[in-house]
Amino acid sequence: PEFNLRSSIPSHHQLLRVMVPEHEVIPRALSTLRSRYGPDLPLPVSAAFAPGRVNLIGEHTDYNEGFVFPMCLEYGTFVIGSRTQDKTCTVYSAAMDAEVAFDIDSVKEVASADKGSWQSYVCGSMAKFVEEVGKDKMTYGFQAVIDGNLPVGGGVSSSASVEVSMMTFLEEMYNMPLEVQKKALLCQAAEHEFADMPCGIMDQLIAASGKAGKALLIDCRSLNTTPVQISQGTTKIVVTNSMVKHMLHDSEYPQRVQQCKESLAAIAKHFGSEKRSLREVTLSEVEEAYAAKHMSELAFKRARHVVTENERTERAVEAFRAADYETAGRLMAESHASLRDDYQVSCAEVDQLVSIAEAQDGVLGARMTGAGFGGCIVSLVKADKVESAEAGISAGYKAATGRDCTHIITEPAAGARIVDLGYVIPEQHVLECILRAKQLKEQGNALFKKGELKQALDKYHRMHFRVGGLRKAAA
Repeated sequence: PEFNLRSSIPSHHQLLRVMVPEHEVIPRALSTLRSRYGPDLPLPVSAAFAPGRVNLIGEHTDYNEGFVFPMCLEYGTFVIGSRTQDKTCTVYSAAMDAEVAFDIDSVKEVASADKGSWQSYVCGSMAKFVEEVGKDKMTYGFQAVIDGNLPVGGGVSSSASVEVSMMTFLEEMYNMPLEVQKKALLCQAAEHEFADMPCGIMDQLIAASGKAGKALLIDCRSLNTTPVQISQGTTKIVVTNSMVKHMLHDSEYPQRVQQCKESLAAIAKHFGSEKRSLREVTLSEVEEAYAAKHMSELAFKRARHVVTENERTERAVEAFRAADYETAGRLMAESHASLRDDYQVSCAEVDQLVSIAEAQDGVLGARMTGAGFGGCIVSLVKADKVESAEAGISAGYKAATGRDCTHIITEPAAGARIVDLGYVIPEQHVLECILRAKQLKEQGNALFKKGELKQALDKYHRMHFRVGGLRKAAA
């Protein structure tokens, strides 16, 4: 009777769409869960996934209310767990080989205790969930394992992936779904409050709402998202990790946020009018304020990057829509130059990696992606040149820096979702089939009594499908 059926069970197609990486990580995470917390886990065992992301263009514009153009990766973070009898919660991180324990009433204090640590992201997300739904509705705790296949500090938003996967797991564990934008905003607030990172909304929103096969143009003021097909089979996205790792909490990211505020204040002072964000500023206004000596050279460079990056992003989106990949690649290259020279968030190794990538036959454009100071680059590559470009980049980077690099050749993947565990926990699949069949029968009977025969027959047909699934599981 305590087995709660999720509000929407993923279809078989949705389950398989996550690709091979899910089927590698979930059995491993389940094995870890059983070895740490006992082999006989109470059902249901809940699992959630949130992807990493790569931003094709539109960097450091999100916290300036600008435009970004990210897509989800097929790799990300998984949270898998089962409930406990009391309100105690325990979360083990496979990546950190560390565990944090807390209860629902004290999760906010635990999240605040060590800001910027891995547990501040996990507990911070839960603290915001508790604030949103109310702790009185959360009558039990859980034991969970976090595992994944994203490089930490690689510029593919591993932190947002952790936050959104945790929030999605909590939705499933407590059967309290959130609206997608609300979930993203709660995760962003958790990072602001508990990790001391003044990030924009891009990473959380793309992780929560990504679309398979498409990148999303995100308006970071309105939070409107527009899906855009980015390939007609003629190009591929290649994400290359420089293996120069940064910890964002210790980087200059917060300084850039503050510098943008200072640039905006200088422009507003020059024109005698308030501007809400650099989104509202034109390049000519930036240049005029600088010429009048109301801005320092540093402030000028920061503002110039944001303003021109917004323009590049909108033009790149139109180029992708028109399958004009030469133009899209050129705009990506211009973006990197601006990030390197005006925003100054690149580093020598990443600059070398971009130069090496752009020298390869078939590479239409490359740029750093993410907050900077290391991490990954993203390249737009002709599909028939991917293998040779990958080999050339690896060899060139090794010769130039003595470092190895790794590559992800990817298609745009879907955003956060519940993971159906029926293929690894057969007894859970059996229970789901039974309860779903019972639910459909009750709905069909109610429709039949109302005389809505067509709708009733549809429910009975779907009930037969669920019973068929039960027979298959029993076989």
